Amino acid sequence: GGIGVVKNLTFTNIQVTDVKVPIVIDQYYCDKSKCKNQTRAVSISGVKYNNIFGSFTTQPLHIACSNNVPCMGVDLMDIRLRPSGGIRGLQTHQQQQALCWNSYGRTQGPLVPSSISYCLRKMSNNIGGYYSQKDSRSYDKICPSS
Repeated sequence: GGIGVVKNLTFTNIQVTDVKVPIVIDQYYCDKSKCKNQTRAVSISGVKYNNIFGSFTTQPLHIACSNNVPCMGVDLMDIRLRPSGGIRGLQTHQQQQALCWNSYGRTQGPLVPSSISYCLRKMSNNIGGYYSQKDSRSYDKICPSS
């Protein structure tokens, strides 16, 4: 839980090597061993990732936004992340999954792995920036890879 705003933040031209999870937004983060589920969260909007490339060891993308305060306007553009090849057996199907929860935005290729391309929910054009009922939640699961 927390209060505040993160707005209009851009990450661009970043190379990563053997990073556990290169792209992370986590409104559920807790630095203690036991944490209560909070209903408050920092509002996150206008976060852009552009030209992020390299290798990961666990998961390419983890965007976990609060059920009460969704992340809005997240852009994923030109993301090319491959599983690290250093340890045999780590390049599993599960490892290539992008996770998005209650997160809205847009994607633009190239996007590797392909699970990134349909992880975010699309933003509605409704007045006031609200979302249509059918898009009121993100994919809410690990997005499948193709």
